[in-house]
Amino acid sequence: MKKAIVVVLAIILLAMTMVGCNNDNSNQTSTNTPTTSGGTSAPPSGGSTNTGTNSGAGGDSGAGAGSDAGLPTGVPTLSSEAAQRAEDAYAFIADLRARASQYDPNRAQYRYTLNCQDPAESGAGEFCYAWSDAILVATEGAVYVEVGVSNAFCAGGTMEALNDTKAGLIDFCWTLPCYYRGYMPLTLVIQNPGLRIQNSTVGAFSMWELYKNTPALQQEIAQHGECMFLYTNNPSPLSYKGNSELTSTNQITGNVRGNNGPTQMFITEVGATVFGCPIGDVYPNVSNGVIDYLITDWHAIASFRLADPGVLNYYLDVNIGCSAHLLVGNSDTWAEIERNGYGDAVKSVSGDFCLNLIGIWEAYEARGRADAINNGGTIYPPNASLSSDIQTAFDNVVNLWISENGPQAQALYDNCLQIVNRYNDMYR
Repeated sequence: MKKAIVVVLAIILLAMTMVGCNNDNSNQTSTNTPTTSGGTSAPPSGGSTNTGTNSGAGGDSGAGAGSDAGLPTGVPTLSSEAAQRAEDAYAFIADLRARASQYDPNRAQYRYTLNCQDPAESGAGEFCYAWSDAILVATEGAVYVEVGVSNAFCAGGTMEALNDTKAGLIDFCWTLPCYYRGYMPLTLVIQNPGLRIQNSTVGAFSMWELYKNTPALQQEIAQHGECMFLYTNNPSPLSYKGNSELTSTNQITGNVRGNNGPTQMFITEVGATVFGCPIGDVYPNVSNGVIDYLITDWHAIASFRLADPGVLNYYLDVNIGCSAHLLVGNSDTWAEIERNGYGDAVKSVSGDFCLNLIGIWEAYEARGRADAINNGGTIYPPNASLSSDIQTAFDNVVNLWISENGPQAQALYDNCLQIVNRYNDMYR
């Protein structure tokens, strides 16, 4: 087990600096004045046929995090199966890069753009580059999708990317539905904490299967473009600076930063205040005490150095939300691709094919957990009393989410729970 995990961590250290994916709650107002930060993201690591710029407006800055050491003894980490899934995903990506390198993207007959909010060295960056490479291979060099990391193709930033894609200013877009309050409310079913998704593989398989068999989800996303893939990221613990472990949800007070939808419902349910700021501003706002608690995924914890000594000290090891990620295309662009005879080829490396790539999120979780422990943090499970409080909050959040989303929401949640339970049994 340790050998597999160390291999995965070595791949991460060589391949990426990583960034967070719980980026922006710009539509959440607050009476607080958060610290803001600038910065630029790291350049691509090389090896991909894409050469997207990192200088786009509105992008979060990414920074390397953690030591170069392997996992210390006794660190709560991934199972050997999860570590193997991460290793397999990177091997799959490496093979795609090698095959794509046989084609010159400058000679592609059809060229399109894909906006990615995160830098190249990130889970999203790795995913988008791999998808572009797969398209180049599947179309034998005829279709090339240029990846613009750090919102390179979206002058308005992450909150505008989906709208720009719908308007045809961008051909494809990687984004999170939870940024857009009211845009895709049913899609946020996957972010209900009561589902207890145990890892990113379970979340991704569950989200994609749910989408494929739920017309309401298909129709919801179709209003914004052609869905190429829908998946989730890592589980999100409740993390904080603090000086002790929690024993009751009554202790969760002050400003809590989390994504829209069920995650923010949870914050309100426990009596805390929802606080919104971009992920790049979380570090200073946690450091200076503006943010009291944070609900974000392990990938973001590692990527934005939130596990540094003195930033976050405690991590309640309960998943309070896996964010839905969406790869969507402009409808006219997709019609053109089909008209030119490449629709089947592009579809062949979208959807189910993309499940080959989602193991990279397992690697990010391993790194986040290792950074937390290496830097003196405490990852702990809830005791019996806190578990009871959390379950009550989860149940109330589910009931509220269902009541706010109409009569079909109950059946959708029940179906989602059934799917998640099945995949929880399959992927440890």
